[in-house]
Amino acid sequence: MTLVLALAIAAGMAPAISHAQAVQVVPSQQKPIAPSAPQTPAAQMPHPEISPAPLNPGNLGSNTREIPLPNVFRGCWFGQVANVDSMRPLSPDAGHIRWLTKTYTLCYRQTGYNGRWQLTFAEGSVANRAIVSDQRQVMRVKSVEGPNRAVILSYLHFRAPQVNPFGMPTGVVNTLDELTHLHCTVSPDDGAMEVAADVFVENDGKPWVEMTWRARFIRIGNRPGG
Repeated sequence: MTLVLALAIAAGMAPAISHAQAVQVVPSQQKPIAPSAPQTPAAQMPHPEISPAPLNPGNLGSNTREIPLPNVFRGCWFGQVANVDSMRPLSPDAGHIRWLTKTYTLCYRQTGYNGRWQLTFAEGSVANRAIVSDQRQVMRVKSVEGPNRAVILSYLHFRAPQVNPFGMPTGVVNTLDELTHLHCTVSPDDGAMEVAADVFVENDGKPWVEMTWRARFIRIGNRPGG
């Protein structure tokens, strides 16, 4: 589901500004400035490294992206995140916020002509699938940060019933989109993967909350069903 950040533009005719009304600067700032080459709008606008808007699953065509990884990532890893470390509401309407336990499975296999280790299977989802609907997810490798570190980008879309502070349903169903950066580090003994995550959440297409969590993923023999 593509998330849209809306920019409200007020209509109307701006009043004309005469030369005498132009903004003035203090004398110390009135220095000759060498003319510079005109910039295109793209060059003038700063582009963040990662957009805060989640990915569009329909445009990727796959739930993984083939970026070679260090061989310490070999095999399959599984992790469960039952709690978060922090929550920061992004909307005054956020109200009661609850975290639904997530599970992650990541598998790295040797593929291609050079036999490089790549993410060949990835899944991140709400653990209790009975309480959500319309669940969709996309995961891909964003970057390799070192000999034992990589960043995984995860997008998860689902619908879940809203609950009050007492855990009772309110009758409202929220449409939630989570964009998560998983900073993965394989431990020196090669037996565990430490993951620190930053989560950006939208509710019904509007910024809702930012969260952080930490978890330890363990190596498993094979991916479920594989």
